[in-house]
Amino acid sequence: MEIIRPTFSKSPKFPTQTVYSLPKEFGSGSMRVDKFSSGLELCYSDLKPTRPIALAGETIHEYFGVGFNLIGHSESRLSAHNQAFSVKNGFSEHYIYPTPATMQKDIGVTHNVRIKIFFDKKTLLDFAKEDEEPFLPFLKGLQRQVCVDVQGKMAPEMQRAMNQIISCPYLGKTRALFLEGKAMELLALKLEQMRIKDKSSLRQPRINKTDSERIYYAAELLVRDPINPPDLTDLAGRIGMGRSKFYQNFKVVFGYSPMGYLRSHRLQVAKQFLRQGTHNVTEAAFAVGFNNLGYFIRAFNAEFGVTPHQVI
Repeated sequence: MEIIRPTFSKSPKFPTQTVYSLPKEFGSGSMRVDKFSSGLELCYSDLKPTRPIALAGETIHEYFGVGFNLIGHSESRLSAHNQAFSVKNGFSEHYIYPTPATMQKDIGVTHNVRIKIFFDKKTLLDFAKEDEEPFLPFLKGLQRQVCVDVQGKMAPEMQRAMNQIISCPYLGKTRALFLEGKAMELLALKLEQMRIKDKSSLRQPRINKTDSERIYYAAELLVRDPINPPDLTDLAGRIGMGRSKFYQNFKVVFGYSPMGYLRSHRLQVAKQFLRQGTHNVTEAAFAVGFNNLGYFIRAFNAEFGVTPHQVI
């Protein structure tokens, strides 16, 4: 089995992204990592090896994360632990790497598609300060020096969020906002699964009147400039709420993620433009912040059950 040590380079298309492409002699595919101001890192890996390979590297600091195996399986080993662990297709797990170590992931020749969300110890503790209860599995695992804990099959909500990450149609700041929001959503779903150990249902958190009023104000701020929406972290800070709590409470109040709410608002405004006859389809799409006309038409049809041209 060939052992490969990936070297990441800056993406020419997205400034905050680094990319590793599998050398042609080993197959095709890549790993892409987006880093956000919140401390989260989102890694999307799609590798199609033509010969048995293993990815090797070193952890240079304590870090934590959750992983979702969409296609294929892999077996990993960490020098700090004697036991290897295997992750199967359709399963999710959480990682705890408490000490610097050497790691190796055996992929073999199987098509492997994974999404992982990483954060360092400081980010973990910052999140836990905001709402410790959901993060207790991580904190307890840190105390026990647990490397990885496979929790079971991925819920449908997780698969939907991952598909949206893979097919993200946005560019620039909107893209970063969308991906960070989806990373937050996946993290929240995994934490809830870990906390209640119930793979079939996800319990909604409670919200008091004061927090509800803050969320409504945040929604107003979010849609004031739909083309250049505020950063998710900044928005949470402006209403005096932690990032994870803000994201969860927003979904309780509106039934949407912040990005989903913004998308629905954009579509409503575009629909008004089309009805008034002030914009054609392309002009309406770009006026509300959609950079991809095809995606705008599909989203419009899904939201209203008719195409933009039918509204005209």
